[in-house]
Amino acid sequence: MITPLPASNQPVITWKTSHGSIRIVPGRGRVLGMEISGHESLWTPAQNSAEWNLGGERLWIGPEADWHWLRLGEPDFAFYQVPPALDPDIWSVEQLRDGFFSGSLEVEVRSPHRDAHLKVRLTRSFELLPVEDLAAPASGIALRTTTGMEILDGTHGQPVDLWSLLQIRSGGSLLIPSVGHALPRDYFSPAPASEFSVHPTYTEIHIRCIAMFKLGLAAAHSAGRIAYARPVPGGHLILSRSFPVYPDLFYCDSPLDALDTQGDALQFFCDDGSFGGFGEMEHRSPALRCGVGPQSFTEVATTRLLLLSDADFTDWKTQWINPTSL
Repeated sequence: MITPLPASNQPVITWKTSHGSIRIVPGRGRVLGMEISGHESLWTPAQNSAEWNLGGERLWIGPEADWHWLRLGEPDFAFYQVPPALDPDIWSVEQLRDGFFSGSLEVEVRSPHRDAHLKVRLTRSFELLPVEDLAAPASGIALRTTTGMEILDGTHGQPVDLWSLLQIRSGGSLLIPSVGHALPRDYFSPAPASEFSVHPTYTEIHIRCIAMFKLGLAAAHSAGRIAYARPVPGGHLILSRSFPVYPDLFYCDSPLDALDTQGDALQFFCDDGSFGGFGEMEHRSPALRCGVGPQSFTEVATTRLLLLSDADFTDWKTQWINPTSL
């Protein structure tokens, strides 16, 4: 099914399954929605807008400090701008059929506050997976996303990474299995203690949109998966994403007050309503450096959406927060 997307004049394609549906925007290389039994998992603004590329799932590149912040120092969104090459991002659609999409995008970015620039080629594919890949006692849908990046030109030594994220509706909690002593660090003002808790094998972050904060977690403490559990009539809606992490490699995205430190592989944002009231579950790739070492990188991530009964949710959570399970 094709419906128009007024903000960008790009069609929305709907892939339907026996349990739910996925809506993609091929011309923007993104997922706009994933729903099951009438329960939508992703957040989109009340009115379509190209501003900030808001809504659903998207891909940007980092580090954020180099391409998005107009100045360094104390974070202030009055000095934040998404590079024009990323918003609106107009992708070349290479393949499109029921249950599969692939496309590419060339991106040129320049730092607003120092002499640095890059030109990269991004590739993405979405593949609807068979229900057997869910590996859970529930109805659901699953999507495999393959994302690639190749450096074409730029400032020698300049780092760049893939920045993938899902924008989620408020009212649930992020469950992040961890390895070792994992203490998330703040990117903005300190997150209120009431909004997250750190446990021996996982971190839980509430997305209630009563405060704005962002937290990050290093690759060394990541089990390579994130889930968002939100109560809905009849049980819990579980949106999860699994992806590779590389603790021994360089990650380049860090808080503005810690730019000289190893970057984080996982990041979590909670809006206080200023931008519409949503949360974000984000993961970063290891960084490439222009002209130094490998000049391309590809990763595969799997996103699953489940609807669990309350009893099944309890069993699922016990397994999920064990970093050595699943």
